[in-house]
Amino acid sequence: MDTVRVRKIVLTIVTILVFTLSCYICITKLKSYDTEKNMYQVKEYDSVNASSNLGNKLSSKCNLIFKIKYAKSGDVIIEKEETGEKLAGNTKADIENLYKNTEYKVDSFSPLEVVFVKTVDKYAPNKYVLGIKDGFIAIYKTDKYGNMFIENKSRDITNIKTSRLKEKDIELLTQGDKYFECDTHEDAEARLEDYE
Repeated sequence: MDTVRVRKIVLTIVTILVFTLSCYICITKLKSYDTEKNMYQVKEYDSVNASSNLGNKLSSKCNLIFKIKYAKSGDVIIEKEETGEKLAGNTKADIENLYKNTEYKVDSFSPLEVVFVKTVDKYAPNKYVLGIKDGFIAIYKTDKYGNMFIENKSRDITNIKTSRLKEKDIELLTQGDKYFECDTHEDAEARLEDYE
């Protein structure tokens, strides 16, 4: 019974060794074959790409996407989308030249899509934000264009004087920061607790 067991163990070990050796040989052969194949492919692609201009021009089926980036909060919103068939055949440089006297800058360019971004020094539309009004912290509302206004002077201008704040907080409240932008008036009131 012991010799049968020993034979099984030896046979198992020999089988594992043969399998491992076979795998090793196959892998090294495939790697060298793949390396040779890639060398030939690189040469072929280099010769094709050297004279090819494909992909540099807009297709007649391209989309133009216009976005607004609100600098005070960092929010980016799509303003409008339109077809770009009238710009078909233009390169990125052509498009940048066409839009150089506008507020829009080319953010990304591909044959099927051009994304333009206009940056404005505002918060996103229809939000509540903390800011400063006459030396006090106030809760502002933004309209559909991102312009700030105070809805209710008696409620929204707090009694928290900016003279009590750190210089960095005053700077952030003046310049704007995503932290001060809220979806609801209640959320903006909750932010005030940091300064009370």
